Amino acid sequence: MILSEHSIKLNPTEAQFVALLDDFAGRQDPPVECRIAGGWVRDKLLNLPSSDLDVALNIPSGWAFATEFVDYLHAKGVHTGSVGRVAANPEQSKHLETGTTTILGLDCDFVGLRSESYADSRIPHLVELGTPLDDALRRDLTINSLFYNVHTHLVEDHTRLGLEDLSARIARTPLPPRQTFFDDPLRVLRCVRFAARFGLEIEEGVAEAARDPEIQAAVKTKVSRERIGIEIGKMMSPSKDPLRALTLIDQLHLHSSIFTIPPTPACPVPVSPPREDSLRSAQILSHVSQRKPFAEWIDSHLWLAAALEPFRGSTWKGKREMHAVSAVISEDLKLSNEVNDAVTHLVDMLPILNPLATGRSEIGVVLQHPSVIPWQRSVVWGTVTEILGQWNGDWNDQADKIVTKWAEFVRRIEQLGLPDAINRPLLLDGKEIGTLLELRPGPIVGVIRAAVNAWQLDHPDATVDECAAWLKGRWEGQGRAEWEAALPPVQMKGKQSKAKQKDAKAEKRKR
Repeated sequence: MILSEHSIKLNPTEAQFVALLDDFAGRQDPPVECRIAGGWVRDKLLNLPSSDLDVALNIPSGWAFATEFVDYLHAKGVHTGSVGRVAANPEQSKHLETGTTTILGLDCDFVGLRSESYADSRIPHLVELGTPLDDALRRDLTINSLFYNVHTHLVEDHTRLGLEDLSARIARTPLPPRQTFFDDPLRVLRCVRFAARFGLEIEEGVAEAARDPEIQAAVKTKVSRERIGIEIGKMMSPSKDPLRALTLIDQLHLHSSIFTIPPTPACPVPVSPPREDSLRSAQILSHVSQRKPFAEWIDSHLWLAAALEPFRGSTWKGKREMHAVSAVISEDLKLSNEVNDAVTHLVDMLPILNPLATGRSEIGVVLQHPSVIPWQRSVVWGTVTEILGQWNGDWNDQADKIVTKWAEFVRRIEQLGLPDAINRPLLLDGKEIGTLLELRPGPIVGVIRAAVNAWQLDHPDATVDECAAWLKGRWEGQGRAEWEAALPPVQMKGKQSKAKQKDAKAEKRKR
């Protein structure tokens, strides 16, 4: 072990927490050793804010300790949250349960130091109370294996590599990388995420292990797709350098292990198309994100769209047919409906959004389309995909011209006052249209509402009376015939459909 006097500057809240924890632990018989572990130590050494504390104890039950600690704090008038109980997995390790709570606004997990043994799963088949060294060696990276001793106020580096690697910005595993990754293949993705977030160089042995086909197969088979989805979601945050993450995924040949179309009876093997367009799209998005007016519109959905660009244009058929992009997000990575809708809309909107459009209603109606909302994100993605069509790896004059074209489109949108106009309520709603034209509710009213919307966009200063007069005149002129012609074909219902059902049942009985 290396003891370091590396300065961890505690803020007043942290200092109060540490003092209370030290005092309480010292009152136990025998005294309990408390260390803050992992990410909080790393972040404090990097002068980054952190409010998530993992407190490692030299006793089995973090829950029992946390419960008594909270009682002690309440007696001192310190506000805390309730204590949650997380049972250890597997069954024979239930005594190593975790206690979770909030103290002084800090999210705290209390857990015993652990020694883990793995079989053919990323879930350890045996977890035992361990030493600080055991606990440090089970971590994913050396930079995450550091401890802050609450009693001595020293940083402990039990791997003898954590402080050095943090200073040199190196991603290294505490144990041989193949062992670390085979024990828990999710660590491959965590390695990529931390390397991107903190600007780490991945140590060559670690990179070689991550490229190992056996380990990549283990990523597919031993890690739940939900956990992979969580890691990808974290990587795509604009503040966590998603371009670097996607670059590493490409360099380590991980794309096909992470992003796959789920298997179906017709295609029992997961499918992943060639990965090249993923990194290309990310590189273009990075360039575009540095240009006005696009810079402030970049979000995680755009980065995920770049990652999944190789799937655009393909479909997947499970219980129903859908975009392959949607299948990867919802069926494979199990991400939220919000994420699925946002990224799938970027695929849907590409044929709709035309940067050369000039008319106020022509543009406005498109900006109101569900697949285009929010229009700012759609403009960014339209720019990226158009550049992708001629991308050779280097930014060139043609790319600049495309950016200029889309930027001019944005200026046109703003000059026409459309950002506000597209969100204004209609001068005449469906009920008012029905009353004015003596119509019952039905599809024709929806067609007329669309016409009213377009007229309103072209007449931004019009009043309700002016809109009503226009609508009445159009209805009595050519409008009625045009709007009725725009209605979708009517599906035959009632007796005819029941008769068809009866015939089908009779035919089935004959068989």
